[in-house]
Amino acid sequence: MSTIAASAVNNFLEPDARLAARARSGDTRGLAREAAKTLVSEGLIKPVFASMRDGGFAADAFKPGAAERRFRPMFDAVLADRLVEGSNFALVERTADRFERTIAQSPRSAAGIAAKVAAGKGVIKP
Repeated sequence: MSTIAASAVNNFLEPDARLAARARSGDTRGLAREAAKTLVSEGLIKPVFASMRDGGFAADAFKPGAAERRFRPMFDAVLADRLVEGSNFALVERTADRFERTIAQSPRSAAGIAAKVAAGKGVIKP
């Protein structure tokens, strides 16, 4: 297995472990940022890649073969994740801010329960 393929597999599997660790530790900012990066990657970058590839501008000699058509979505997913990770999108930060506010206001989150207890409203039963 080449180093490119190994790093792509590792990058593909790592977010789940990071998200689980952040959720256990109560790191709402990290959790919100990971969710925002995933949303931007899946909802914005990957569709742009797909529309660019499906444009049909390639001449017959350069049209993708069966293997390229099959593995293209995986390559686009890895490329989109790396693009979002490596760039500083303001959209990711704003989305993470909104997610973090939503997590903090959630009655089931630790921060939401602490805020209700501090306000004298008690603990909400699940």
